[in-house]
Amino acid sequence: MDKNWVVASVVAAVAMFVLNLLVGAVGGDFMSAVMAAEGTWQSIVGHLFAGSVLALVLGWRGTGDAADGGKAGATLGILYALGGSLGGMEAFDVMALIGALVAGIVVYGVSGAAVAMAPAGGGDA
Repeated sequence: MDKNWVVASVVAAVAMFVLNLLVGAVGGDFMSAVMAAEGTWQSIVGHLFAGSVLALVLGWRGTGDAADGGKAGATLGILYALGGSLGGMEAFDVMALIGALVAGIVVYGVSGAAVAMAPAGGGDA
């Protein structure tokens, strides 16, 4: 973990926070429910942790450009959405699962592209 990883983590956290606010405004419920993008200290710390995980994964993968970072981020978003949604469902709800998948793809995909475009480029871990 180095300075590049810290910069990439902050870039990812800011991108996720803004995207979660936008996704929550249009009715997405996965990231809004999980991280409650309201500006509380818990939300900020949660986004920093999620951003650092994304930066760590992208650093391990060695993303080269924004498209590569977006694809890797979207893949991670799908995995998080499936794990969080299926693990937390009381009854299987297809629409909630689809909403979670779309939100995970958008938030993590765009955040992954932002990390890849950051001057740090994901960093080495």
